[in-house]
Amino acid sequence: MRPRIPLPRPLKSTAFQVQSGSARGLGEKRMRGHDLQRPFHGVRAAESPESLSDRCAALSKTLQPHHVFSHRTAAEIWRMPLPADDDHEDDDDDVLHVMALGKRGRIRRPGVVGWERTENDLVTYFVGSIHVCAPADVWCQLSTLISREWLVAVGDFLISGERDDDGRRPALCTMEQLTEAIARHGRRRGVAALQWALGMVRSPVDSPRESLLRLALVAGGLPEPEVQLAVRTTKGIRHGDLGYRDARLIIEYQGDEHRTSRRRWLQDLTRVQLLEDAGYRVILVGSDDLEDGAAALIARIRRILASAG
Repeated sequence: MRPRIPLPRPLKSTAFQVQSGSARGLGEKRMRGHDLQRPFHGVRAAESPESLSDRCAALSKTLQPHHVFSHRTAAEIWRMPLPADDDHEDDDDDVLHVMALGKRGRIRRPGVVGWERTENDLVTYFVGSIHVCAPADVWCQLSTLISREWLVAVGDFLISGERDDDGRRPALCTMEQLTEAIARHGRRRGVAALQWALGMVRSPVDSPRESLLRLALVAGGLPEPEVQLAVRTTKGIRHGDLGYRDARLIIEYQGDEHRTSRRRWLQDLTRVQLLEDAGYRVILVGSDDLEDGAAALIARIRRILASAG
């Protein structure tokens, strides 16, 4: 059944507050129309917002200038890598995290995790219409939600820049900005993990699993490998994910993208061959190799390093 009163054109493509609809002549009955979605209290939309950015934009209609998206929500807006559902402590991915800056009190409404910070000292940005905490401050906020190993992986991503088929995007922040963010974080919960993680952050790193692999090797007593080890080959410089130059050993992490992308698979085959032709031994590592602390992998690498020493 078609609604009797069509939506004004400006309201068809975006979520809007009930007050905005009223100002455009829509009555209370029309606001309860079967064709309108209610993503949040006081908000209506012609279509239910599905993506994170659309949900944040819908909620933003009800927020005040001192409200800013934070924690896991902000991390996803910045495209930070995050652990899978079974790896992180935040057990509800559908909620949105919003922080109130200054002595305003945290937001309380269904579907929202409210946070508050009495100081108004955080760096914030607008990503489109979405008010969000700066990447370095978000990294600090994640210290209460993810492991310290994953903090390193996120930190690696932040100072390295996201890698895609067209190259590497600009880094979201610097080591100096991470350090300054920890200073702003002060003595809040998670500071010990942040300080440990800061000392382990490296660049450039292409994936979080490379970060976790590096940390597993170090935790197993091996020397820290070099990231993106540069090797001169017959086709120019090629890089290994992790490597020990003196032992002429490279460790390559093979994620799902190596299996699902034929282009990536062929590129990696060529790169491995070039690295081996340049005199390097290449070990290919998958997710199974990281189970149980990567004990078998660590023992294998230890033998290779010993024989090369």
